[in-house]
Amino acid sequence: MHVTANVILAKCTSENKIYGIRVERQSKDWVRTWAFPIQEDIAQQEGFDTVQIQGSLMETSEYPGCPYCKTNGFFICGTCGKLNCYHGEEWTTCEWCGNSAKTSGANEFKVEGGGY
Repeated sequence: MHVTANVILAKCTSENKIYGIRVERQSKDWVRTWAFPIQEDIAQQEGFDTVQIQGSLMETSEYPGCPYCKTNGFFICGTCGKLNCYHGEEWTTCEWCGNSAKTSGANEFKVEGGGY
């Protein structure tokens, strides 16, 4: 059986550090299966900073959450399209571009690469 998987990048809002999230295609959805700390230069070498996916981002029971703050929650910045850790705040600030906005929910997402 062929598995389609990729790595997308996120930033921890508590530690301001990037990490990789392994996502796997299951039917029409993407699921988060694993997360790991990674350095920016390694992420660029691996091409993780250019990955773009679209769809849902459900988590598997094995998904450990952010390797720094341990949250499973995330928000995607409405300005730059990048992932950040989410802890239930009504207002969030993107660790990538600094944009602040009121948080709202969604079922499908378009996630952009790192673009440091």
